[in-house]
Amino acid sequence: MKPHRIRMAHNLLLNYGLYRKMEIYRPHKATAEEMTKFHSDDYIRFLRSIRPNNMSEYNKQMQRFNVGEDCPIFDGLYEFCQLSTGGLVAAAVKLNKQASEICINWGGRLHHAKKSEASGFCYVNDIFLGILELLKYHQR
Repeated sequence: MKPHRIRMAHNLLLNYGLYRKMEIYRPHKATAEEMTKFHSDDYIRFLRSIRPNNMSEYNKQMQRFNVGEDCPIFDGLYEFCQLSTGGLVAAAVKLNKQASEICINWGGRLHHAKKSEASGFCYVNDIFLGILELLKYHQR
């Protein structure tokens, strides 16, 4: 899910007036502690530290964590990961508390990321973290 697709979905919701039929919540920023319920500490530290202007310092880690062409470094990468993960975990909490029947995280669904590796423009596996939250109240 590339950022321009998220903007496109957002603009469609606005332009068609669909937002009037929804309750819209601003996601919290997931903490490193929340993200390391699945991902390795060193991978999350890497995502927090890397920026377009310091990539040359992280060449070895970029290869190790599969960051580069398919999963580029961009300004705000870590915050993007925090918001997409925080949105999905918050949606799972709402479902668990029966505060909503349906929850959609337009900026989420980034399920290709592995424990210590980005893949397919997915840096943090928010789906896995959301499932962990759902399993607190629902059996498999």
